[in-house]
Amino acid sequence: MTFRAFVCLWLVTAVPPVFAQTTAEDVRALRQEVERLRQEVEALRSEVRRAPAPPVPQETTAAEALPMLQQQVAEQAQTKVESNSKLPVKLFGTIMSNTFFNTGDANWLDIPNIAGPGPGAPLPRGSFSSTLRQSRIGATIEGPTIGSVKASGFLALDFFGGITNFQTGQTMGVPRLLYGFIRLEGEKTALEIGQDQMILAPRNPTSLAAFAFPDLYRSGNLYLRVPQVRIEHTVAGDLGTLQLTGGILAPIGGDLSAAALTFVPPNLAGERSRRPAVQGRLGWSRKHGENGWEIGFSGHAGTERYTTGASRSWAGAFDFDVTAGRFGLGGEWFAGRNIDAFGGALGQLAKSAGGFAEARLRVTPRLDLNSGYGTDRLFDRAAFAAALDRNASVFANTIFRFTPEVAASFEYRWLATRPAAAPTRRNNHFNFVFAYTF
Repeated sequence: MTFRAFVCLWLVTAVPPVFAQTTAEDVRALRQEVERLRQEVEALRSEVRRAPAPPVPQETTAAEALPMLQQQVAEQAQTKVESNSKLPVKLFGTIMSNTFFNTGDANWLDIPNIAGPGPGAPLPRGSFSSTLRQSRIGATIEGPTIGSVKASGFLALDFFGGITNFQTGQTMGVPRLLYGFIRLEGEKTALEIGQDQMILAPRNPTSLAAFAFPDLYRSGNLYLRVPQVRIEHTVAGDLGTLQLTGGILAPIGGDLSAAALTFVPPNLAGERSRRPAVQGRLGWSRKHGENGWEIGFSGHAGTERYTTGASRSWAGAFDFDVTAGRFGLGGEWFAGRNIDAFGGALGQLAKSAGGFAEARLRVTPRLDLNSGYGTDRLFDRAAFAAALDRNASVFANTIFRFTPEVAASFEYRWLATRPAAAPTRRNNHFNFVFAYTF
């Protein structure tokens, strides 16, 4: 109600003495004004009655949603894994089935890397079987934040550590430690302590069939998981990202030849050196969406002590990777001496050089095609009495993902191993894979 209307009503009802002195026309005007104001009030009341109901208060909506939230919390509690320190722990793994066929003799039936001479008469050549020993299980642990440094842990096992000495030992894969490290990561610098892939030549071909050991191992692809302490430092700029990695590694010489499992690590050539190996890598990368590239230069230096004295172990490697939409290329090249522990020189004490290259094609978001070639060849043979001279391998595979968790793959691998004084040995390997990741 306006101030003018209030005054008029007061004048009409109160009828002060001065009102008696007004004329009849003034009285009629006031009465008309009062009637008009009454009509406005009645119109406002009608509009209020016709207006929609006000919205439900926020407290009422939250109360209605509370049962649903309680149910979701209960579901999460059923699947939660909690550590003694109350820090988040996430389990992961892959159940992997490999069904394989070899036309010739192979050192490892499910992931061959050296072609053998054959079992000899009267035994036939070739093999066929199936295994799940490449299956994997592990956990990631989110640690506390110390200042600006985030702590975390990682652990992974598979069942590729051999088979038991039993009649049906093929079905009893021995667990094997793959990864186990603690990582302290800041904004640009990270410290890692534990077992991880070595710093030298980190690139691996794309394959689902070669899950426990990568494709082209001993055919141009250097590889080893080894205890280490490494420091990584990243520098980002307009021209890309520069990553510096350096560390010391356990001195694994690759000369263990025990025919059975041993309870303690033996004192071999690497351990007798009484010093760690040293590795480093300089990487430069640049990425924009699905497109990008990366190149890296890495090196290794170590010492092994045999009966004749100390022997140097060294290697240098170059790796690269390029992705352009659905297409990709990658590979590495190396040269080194006494790097048999990494698969170099066909697993022998010798000097060798080699490398691999692969091509990738993403046909659809679910279907990938990959193919590659690798080789490793000895040089300076006068200084080494190695039995094998050269190894070469070609692989091609298809990987189809029904869902992000379920995948299948078919891979073909051709392997040719040339001894120093014998004809070249060959093997054709076919591998069908079915994997479920959780």
